[in-house]
Amino acid sequence: MVNIDKEYVESTLSEIREGLEEAKSIITLDLRDYVGDRRTRFAMRYSIVLIVEGATDLGVAILKQCFGEEARSYREVFVKMAEKRVISPEVAEGMASLASLRNMIVHRYWGVDDVRIYREAKENGISVIEKFIGEVENYVSKDP
Repeated sequence: MVNIDKEYVESTLSEIREGLEEAKSIITLDLRDYVGDRRTRFAMRYSIVLIVEGATDLGVAILKQCFGEEARSYREVFVKMAEKRVISPEVAEGMASLASLRNMIVHRYWGVDDVRIYREAKENGISVIEKFIGEVENYVSKDP
């Protein structure tokens, strides 16, 4: 097994899954219904933040505990995870894109574009998060 705190991994993946399930339920709505419901938009924003921060925290822990490395940004965490073959380059790119969404939400860059959030979640965000979870689970279950 990879040298990492398995309880921490499971707890963090559980939080990511919680955000993922909420986002999945939201994208079943029609775009017009999504945009017209403030609570739903806010729930999606929170879900994206929860997912990205959980995934980043997990990445930071893996990089530190398994490789003795650090990252300086949310995006860099995913790039380094791909370099270390924890996740695939495609998943790293998708997660880095979600990190940009997270930054838009948290820092309100150019205002929050709820239509963009919805579309990115529906088009590939959900599948990227599912792949991220699977690849991390696969990595942490490996022998050292």
